[in-house]
Amino acid sequence: MDFTTVEYYQWFLPCTFILAVLANRKSKNLRIWVLTLASYTFFWFASGWHFLLLALSTVNDWVAGKKISSSDDDVVRKRWLKFSLTVNLGLLAIFKYLDFLIESFNLVSLKIPGSPELSTLGIILPVGISFYTFQTMSYTIDIYRKKSEPYEKMMNFACYASFFPQLVAGPIVRADEFKKQIDSPMEINPLAIRLGLTLIIFGIFKKLVIGDNIALHVNHIFSDGIPLDNIFLVWWGSLCFGIQIYCDFSAYTDIAIGSAYLFGITLPENFDTPYAARSPQDFWRRWHISLSTWLRDYLYIPLGGSRGGKRTLVIAIMGTMLLGGLWHGASWNFILWGLIHGILLLIHRYITSTTWNKRVKQRFARSHLFTSWLLTQYFVFMTWLIFRLEDTNMMWRSLKTFVGYDVDWDFDAAWDSLPEIKILTCVFVIMFILGHGFSGKIGGFKHWFGKQNPVVWGLLSGIFLSATFLYRPAETVDFIYFRF
Repeated sequence: MDFTTVEYYQWFLPCTFILAVLANRKSKNLRIWVLTLASYTFFWFASGWHFLLLALSTVNDWVAGKKISSSDDDVVRKRWLKFSLTVNLGLLAIFKYLDFLIESFNLVSLKIPGSPELSTLGIILPVGISFYTFQTMSYTIDIYRKKSEPYEKMMNFACYASFFPQLVAGPIVRADEFKKQIDSPMEINPLAIRLGLTLIIFGIFKKLVIGDNIALHVNHIFSDGIPLDNIFLVWWGSLCFGIQIYCDFSAYTDIAIGSAYLFGITLPENFDTPYAARSPQDFWRRWHISLSTWLRDYLYIPLGGSRGGKRTLVIAIMGTMLLGGLWHGASWNFILWGLIHGILLLIHRYITSTTWNKRVKQRFARSHLFTSWLLTQYFVFMTWLIFRLEDTNMMWRSLKTFVGYDVDWDFDAAWDSLPEIKILTCVFVIMFILGHGFSGKIGGFKHWFGKQNPVVWGLLSGIFLSATFLYRPAETVDFIYFRF
């Protein structure tokens, strides 16, 4: 079960909402029990027995948090912090990266005569492990830093760690933000419920109509047997994948935030029109905001950030982006993706610090903004090829084509090779580009949509739902971020 399955909307979400409302009339604690049990049920449907890993991480971090908070001995506090981090990172290492390490070892050992070849364990990646692990780690780290107080009741912390809207793919929520809301009685706010339903409808439309239809082009272009020397085909594939992954992940976030609204919980925004960014730094302030801020607070700043010299800055940026890349998946293409984004951030830092850039910016303000936006998006969409293609040969071929090296410029051949729904896909791409820009101008179309009077809201909802059922593809594509 996930946000694209009928079961979620047919019985799970309505039943959980009704039970939470009824429980809230009795007591706050009963509501927390309902939400926690519902969350574990959701996770069991999504990932089977892996819910035990979530339970282990929850107990580990709750106990560690209490021990750290109750002690004034720095040695004891540090010991419990290390214990908490070891358990969390150990789970990640075993279930997400162990097979990758074995495969990497075998790859290197092939060049050394007589080296043994190790067998992979075939470990299935638990859904959402990267998200809830990072989330619970921030809890113990903040307590250790004396920036947060522990949850008194383990059930309250279990609700925070497992809250089903954001459990599988974020956004990553800080413990204090959630604690304030879960400790307050649930209020039935018609406007909040309407806004929540709006976000759910908007997310479903964005995922099924735009993201999944565009995915058909992406899967076709980057499939075996398709020549990747046509520059128009590679550009189109890169553009489509960039739109697909945004629609996929931001749609999940919309549905997650919308579902949480129904229970009186406000989750943080995770995207802010990232394809309007005018620099690599601006892009990461807009893309996957909860992860970006987590990496900033718990890795970039502890590594020294911009407080030290140039060497410290290089280490902090590259270390953060390499980990950010590795966080996305146990594969070398993700590491390369993070590496290149780190290099882009450093280049941007250098350019913006120069005197000539400041002079150009002052003299050619408008053209400078446009050029900055164009260059930023060019490199962002180029790196999406690295993110998408795990096959090394396909990756390098597509990158060379993207930058114009040894390419075919036959537009008609590229157009003829696309799937039959190419005109409809072009319409969806144009719709996305206009909607992305429009949303950024007015502060979010979905929020404007949700605040309309019930009649207008009902009419718009009907249009979006009708379009969803009419234009969704026959086969739903899984959420990309489920692999993380």
